Amino acid sequence: MRPGEPPQQDLVLVGGGHAHALVLRKLAMARPASLRVTLISSAAFTPYSGMLPGLLAGHYTFEDSHIDLLRLCQWAGVRFLDDTVSGLDPQARRLSCNKRGALGYELLSIDIGCEPELDSVPGAREYATPVKPVAGLWRRWAALAADPPRRGRRIAVVGGGAGSVELALAMAHRLREDPPQISLYCGAAQILPGYSRAARRGVTRQLAALGVALYRDHRVAEVSAGTLHFGQGQRRGFDTLIWATGASAAPWIKDSGLPVDARGFMATHDTLQSTGFAKGRGVRGAPGPGAGRESARLRRRAPPARASTAAALFVPAGSRTQAGRRRARRTERAGRLGVALERPHRPPLYAPISRSATAA
Repeated sequence: MRPGEPPQQDLVLVGGGHAHALVLRKLAMARPASLRVTLISSAAFTPYSGMLPGLLAGHYTFEDSHIDLLRLCQWAGVRFLDDTVSGLDPQARRLSCNKRGALGYELLSIDIGCEPELDSVPGAREYATPVKPVAGLWRRWAALAADPPRRGRRIAVVGGGAGSVELALAMAHRLREDPPQISLYCGAAQILPGYSRAARRGVTRQLAALGVALYRDHRVAEVSAGTLHFGQGQRRGFDTLIWATGASAAPWIKDSGLPVDARGFMATHDTLQSTGFAKGRGVRGAPGPGAGRESARLRRRAPPARASTAAALFVPAGSRTQAGRRRARRTERAGRLGVALERPHRPPLYAPISRSATAA
């Protein structure tokens, strides 16, 4: 470092979700020269979850529905680490990574979504294909869709929420030429909890029209090889099992000592900063399981995440100038209201990393 240069700052982004993709776009267009940004992700491509049913149904290609994180990082001048985080020490400002080991930071942002809830049902982790990570689901589905048609193959989907319904319908549409036996098992008395009766009726009709068998009040108690076990000794066979039930938080979030909610998800301020730190300092994270289930909620989380990160990076907390104080108040207010501080003429996020555009 040459004399007079500001000290190097390390911003570490854990996870390649939608919010971080948009944070990278913000930083690529304007960031301090002294800032070094690192993205940690176990996947080079991050899926746009709202397009996942369309991908399985054959409406979209893999390139259509995924963001190329490597290209995005190259465009933004960001270091990409193919790794997963297994531990966090907020006081020491240090991450523990499975491959790299310890990694320090000045500012940390977490956007890892949710993990599938598999351990509450014996055998589910061993025999089921969870919907997340999406890369694993896509590999299993691509192999299944490419298999030669055979009579009587059975696909079981365990869920009952909107995600499981969409996946069952997408699979039935894709394999409609030689339809397998697709069954949707819901543990509750009704599918789509929280939706209107009209929505449930419409979905039930559509499931029946595509030949998907719907089983309500069928809560899975255990999974063994090729068999789902329910209460009172009931059993159902399967060849492929898709697990689309509730989500759980990454255990290292709670183990770090940061405040969490009753389900282990990070507790945050309205600016998405951890409640374990004063606003403007420390760790940012995506709160709660809803952000991992609905892409619309993720899109609404991105603007305050960008504004929150910008407040810490671009507007020093100790700024003594009147203009600096005005910028700080304006940026923090934008984070609270979910408003992105961006000019409308800036290029869209996906243009620099679109494969079709680069091929042309």
